[in-house]
Amino acid sequence: MFSPTENYFYLYVIFIISWITFSLYYNKINVIVDKNIWIVFRIVFWSSVISLLFVVIVISFSDLWSISRKFIATFTVIIILYEVLITLFVKIFISSKVILQRDKEPTLEESYSNKFYIKWLIPGIVSLLLIYIFIVSFNTGSFKYNELNEQNILILISAWGLASLLTNRYKEPNTINHYYEIAPYIKSSILTFLFLTFFYYSLRISTSSISLIYQAGFLHSGIEILTFFLYFFGESKKNGNQSTIHNSREIDNGQEILKINNGINHKNGTYTKQELLKNINTFGFKYGKNLANFIWQSIKSEKISKTKVTILNTKSTINIELLFNESKDLLVNIHPLNDFRRINEYFLSSYSKIESGGIFVGSFIPLENIKNHLRMQMPHFLYSIILPFHFFFHRVFPKLAITKQIYFILTRGKNRVISKSEILGRLSFCGYELINEINLGDQLYFICKKKKTISDEKSPSYGPIVKLKRVGYLGKPVYIYKIRTMYPYSEFIQGDIYEKYHLDQSGKIKGDYRITSWGKVFRKYFIDEIPQFYNWIKGDLKLMGVRALSEHYYNLYPKSLKEKRIKFKPGLIPPYYADLPKSFNEILKSEEIYLEEKLKAPFMTDLKYFFKSISNILFSGARSK
Repeated sequence: MFSPTENYFYLYVIFIISWITFSLYYNKINVIVDKNIWIVFRIVFWSSVISLLFVVIVISFSDLWSISRKFIATFTVIIILYEVLITLFVKIFISSKVILQRDKEPTLEESYSNKFYIKWLIPGIVSLLLIYIFIVSFNTGSFKYNELNEQNILILISAWGLASLLTNRYKEPNTINHYYEIAPYIKSSILTFLFLTFFYYSLRISTSSISLIYQAGFLHSGIEILTFFLYFFGESKKNGNQSTIHNSREIDNGQEILKINNGINHKNGTYTKQELLKNINTFGFKYGKNLANFIWQSIKSEKISKTKVTILNTKSTINIELLFNESKDLLVNIHPLNDFRRINEYFLSSYSKIESGGIFVGSFIPLENIKNHLRMQMPHFLYSIILPFHFFFHRVFPKLAITKQIYFILTRGKNRVISKSEILGRLSFCGYELINEINLGDQLYFICKKKKTISDEKSPSYGPIVKLKRVGYLGKPVYIYKIRTMYPYSEFIQGDIYEKYHLDQSGKIKGDYRITSWGKVFRKYFIDEIPQFYNWIKGDLKLMGVRALSEHYYNLYPKSLKEKRIKFKPGLIPPYYADLPKSFNEILKSEEIYLEEKLKAPFMTDLKYFFKSISNILFSGARSK
């Protein structure tokens, strides 16, 4: 019969002690019986790994250093396989004894708390090793892999690993509060230093070694906490299930019209204008009467139940979350949106609380009013000096990934500078349809209706480079890159803007307030088109061809021309720069002539139109608007 002798006997005892310790810590017996089999396998794996680290630490500071590493690794694998077999046997035995058992849905806590993010875990341990190597090289001039550095690395990894397991670091966040998300990383860093201190005294580590370990741990913790702080505070939380039961009439951006129940059954009476005015005046609002009249003109025909009205003055989405889902016909918040850190999160939360066809009222101080307000506070020369800095801090910083988090940390999301286009675009993106708007003082108040589903657009444009969905070759969607010339989210209100203003003679939307002042300059000199060379290199576009159109604009074309357009790839330079048409109908005629010629002689047609377009751009002043 085999029995361990000498050093291997001590190793066996150490393994058994560590295995029992961590089995009790993880409560393996109950876990094997109660939990999902994949959760059991994860716990078996992590408890075995931590047992291995504990054993290796003991070995490295004892007379057992000469024991084969292959033997240790093999013994660990055998233990893991043994536990896996036990788990499978128990699960098979339990399933054979239970006649009927409904599968229990995992709770939210279970589904999150045992799920490690490997994409965070692996970089964590790799960066820890690289930082230690850097610290040693910085202090001694070079790094050599020897027994001393191996021991130091094992101690550092053990302290890091124990702290990670005890604090759930590198696990999927499961809270709407970002401070709770960053807390495990701070707590884990503190525990790491406590474990290192414990190892220092119990294992009698030299002062020089513990100094290197402390430095590496401190630098790694600092970088990691800062990284995750910026990551968590820059991420908007998911707003739950965004699906809604609706009937189907698809409109732009993958949205559909909601089914609205027009049945009226108000047991507690209908909401009146007097009650509306009384509720708004509760907040001591200067324009209370004007606002009440404005809202009433839009809702008086709705016959809203007085039990389904909520009027707030809050800058916190949490106060919206407290309401029951789909419980409101009228939701009013008179606090300006400029103080909301995550506007979409607030809009979507409000969307979930309003019934289909319900009314949502809000306000904000638009960009134009902020500039006027700033101008009135100071002399013109000082305004001219401050305005560029004000623009870069409030308009550029929030749009760049590098400076975005710094901006919101400094401002905490308060006093944001937001354009009218952006707010109306966000509302449309989140499933609302604008009914009316009015300026009262510096604030613009809007009334909208929950009338459509939330957009399925995954990444609405926000930064300086925009990615726009266009109709491409064979009618397939193609994503075109451009430098931003419109305010963020402007693409989501293109249909509304067209319905209100229609097209001018040049085929552009009249009075399109979505275009920024610098956007007009960029368009005039084709600066905004520069990123489209990337699409050209990719093969999405040709150098010469009809313009890649949005789905809304494409649907304004006659059917016959739409069919001709999708037979060819769109182009960087459209044919109307050669013909210089003066109206939308002339643009249609220009494209039709070009496409008919191209069907007969593709290369020669493109060559002819290319040189004529370049000539008109350089010498005749042909420009985009």
